[in-house]
Amino acid sequence: MKRLSGAFSKTSLDGVQSGCCTPMYLLLFLRLYNMLHRKRKSAFRRCPCLRPDRISYIANLMIRALGNIREKLGRPLGRRVRLLLFAALAVVCLLLVVQIVAPFVISIAVVRGSMERAVAEWTGNEVSIGGSPEVRFWPEPQITLADVTITKEDDRSRRLLARIDKLSASFELYPALLGRIVFEDIELTRPSVFVVRDREGRLDWANDGLLSAAVRQAASANANTIPADLDARVGDVTVENGNLELLDLSGNRSFRLHAINGELRWPRLSQAARIEGSAQLNGQAASFDLTSAQPLLLLSGRDAAAAGSLQSDLISGRLNGTANLAAYSFLAGSFDVAVPDVSAFTAWSGIEIPGAEQVRSLAMKARLGISGDVLRFEDLSLSVNEGRATGILDLALPPGGRPRLTGTLAFDRLDFSSILAAIPPRTLPDGPPDDEDITTLHRSAEFDLRLSAQEAALGPFMLGDAAVSVLKTGDETRLDIADSDFEAGTLTGRLTSAKDGFSNGAALRLSIQNADFSSIARRLNLTGPLPSARGSLELSFSLDKPMGTASWEDARGQMRFTAGRGTIPGVNLAALRQLAASKNYFPLSEASGDDLDFDGMEVVATFAGGSAELQKAEIANATETLSLSGVVPYVDNSLALSASITPAGTEAPDFTFFIGGSWPSPVILTAPAPDTKPLND
Repeated sequence: MKRLSGAFSKTSLDGVQSGCCTPMYLLLFLRLYNMLHRKRKSAFRRCPCLRPDRISYIANLMIRALGNIREKLGRPLGRRVRLLLFAALAVVCLLLVVQIVAPFVISIAVVRGSMERAVAEWTGNEVSIGGSPEVRFWPEPQITLADVTITKEDDRSRRLLARIDKLSASFELYPALLGRIVFEDIELTRPSVFVVRDREGRLDWANDGLLSAAVRQAASANANTIPADLDARVGDVTVENGNLELLDLSGNRSFRLHAINGELRWPRLSQAARIEGSAQLNGQAASFDLTSAQPLLLLSGRDAAAAGSLQSDLISGRLNGTANLAAYSFLAGSFDVAVPDVSAFTAWSGIEIPGAEQVRSLAMKARLGISGDVLRFEDLSLSVNEGRATGILDLALPPGGRPRLTGTLAFDRLDFSSILAAIPPRTLPDGPPDDEDITTLHRSAEFDLRLSAQEAALGPFMLGDAAVSVLKTGDETRLDIADSDFEAGTLTGRLTSAKDGFSNGAALRLSIQNADFSSIARRLNLTGPLPSARGSLELSFSLDKPMGTASWEDARGQMRFTAGRGTIPGVNLAALRQLAASKNYFPLSEASGDDLDFDGMEVVATFAGGSAELQKAEIANATETLSLSGVVPYVDNSLALSASITPAGTEAPDFTFFIGGSWPSPVILTAPAPDTKPLND
C-alpha cells in the first residue's frame, strides 16, 4: 500500500508513464461523487445501491488491483496495457456516472406515465394504477407498479379485463436518458385475467390495442408477417401465482386456471413464441409447454403451427402440428394422449361419456390430417385397458349435420360389453348439435366402424378372430358379428337397438354353428341332464326394456336347436320304464345309471313372459325316439312337459309320461298331469 499511496502524490511524467496516474482519476471521480451526494442526498437514499461506501469500496478494489498488477510485474506497465486499463476504467466510470446521474435526470413520473401508456397501447383499454410506483437502477433499471387494473368500456357497461397486484418491467437506461423509454422483461405478480372467447372462436380481450392490430394484420395476410410499425418487441413475460378465467360463449362454459406460474418468451410479435409453466384446474396441478411459430395467426383463430405438451397425474399428452382455436380447437399433425385413470379423469373434468365406467385406462397416438370437414386419424394406435388396437379413423364434422365416425380398427383383445356401453343413447333432436360440448357431440354422433379382434369377450365366452361392425345412423344402432370362432364352431349375430337407442330396447339374432354345447353349458354354469354334443343354435328375440336392466322374463322370441350324435348324461330310458311300472312318481335321478345316446336332436320353441313353449322336441337313436311337448317356465326353473317314447319304425308311442318339478332335478309322473295349455291360449 505504500507504493500505491506514493503513486497518488506523483504528478511527474514518470508517474504517467508507469500507469500510476490512473488511481488519481478514481479519486477525482470520488470527489465529484461526494459533491453530488451532498447536494442531492435525498435522491441517493432512494438508490441504496449507490451509497458512497459502496462506490468507495469499488474504487478501492480497482486501486488494489492496479497496484497488485504493477507489483507482480516488477516493472512499469507497457503502453498497450495502460491503454486497455484506461479504456476499461473509462467504461466503468461512465457506467457509474450514468447510474449516479440517472435518478436526477429520469423522472419517476415520466417512467410511470410511459408504463401506463405502454400497457394501454398494448391492450387498447383503460389502465389505472392504484399504488405508488417504485423505480430502481441497480443492477438494471426497473419500474414496479402496484394495483394495476385494466378495464374495457363500451356503450353499455365497463368490463374488468385484468387485475394485477404488481407489474414490474425493466427498461434500457440510455434510451431513457434520451427520452425514449422502452420496456421489456415484464413480471406479473398475482395477476387475474378475464378472457372471453366469442362464438367465432376469437379471444375478445384487446380489440383496440397494438396486439389486436397485429393479430388483425396477420389474419388478413394469413401469415405471421406484419408491418414494421406493428412489429413491437415483447421480450420475456413472467407470471407468478396468476389466475385465468375463460368464458366460452360458443358453448356457454367457463374455465378457471389457478396458481399459474410460468414464463412467456416472445422476442417480437412477428417471431415465434413459447410459454411454459404450471397451473391448477379444478384442484389438479398440471405443467404445460406450448410453442408456436405463428402466434399471431393462432390468436386470430386461423390455422397456425403449434407444438406443446401437458403433464399431470390424470392426463398427459403431446402435440406437434397445426392448431386452430376457432374451429373445434382441433389439431392437424401428430399427437398422443394418455389417461391412466379414466374414472378419476371424468369425475375431475365433468365430462359424461356413456361407457366410461367400463374403461380403466386409455391411451391414443395418431397422425391427424384435415381434408375439408373431415379429420383423419392415420397411423392410429389405441390402448383401452389391456387391449391394443391399430387402424385408421375418419371424423366428419359437417356444418349442417351430425358428426360421423368411420374407419377400421384391429384389436388384439376386445370386450363387447365395452362396445355396447360406449354407444350412446340417442336423446337429442334431429339436426346438428347446438354446441361443441363433448358429451353432446358424442350423443349426437353417428358411427360406421369395422372392428377385428384376435380375441373378443362375450360374457363368459371368448370369441376368436372376430369380425365386428358397429353402425349408428338415424334412428338405428346395429352391432354385427360377421364371423368368429366360438367353442370349436362359429358364431354370427346381429344386435339392433330400438328407435331411440339401447336404453329403450333391442333385438338380437344369434347363429351358432357346429359348436361344442357341453362346453357352452359348463361356461354358463348349467347343470342337469343336458345334451353333450356338437350342434347348432338359431336364436332371435326382442326386448322392450333397456338392456342393462332387462331379464329373460322380458324377452320375446324363438329358438331352434339341432345336434348330431351325442349323449344326455344321467338319463336311462330302460330304467325309467321299469320304475314307471311300479311307481307313479319318482325323481329322474332314480332312473340313472346309464346315458341316453342319440343320433340326432331337434328342439323348436317360442318364449315370452318368462316361459318357453316347445313346438317340437325330438331325441332319436336307432331304436326309439323321445318326443317332448309342453311349457318350460324358465324364470323359476319349473317344468310342465309331456313325453312319449316311440319305437323305431312305428308311429304310435308305446310309453308316455309327464315331467314336472324344477330344473335341474325334474320328477317323472306316470299318472295324468295337470293340463299344460299353450302360451297363446
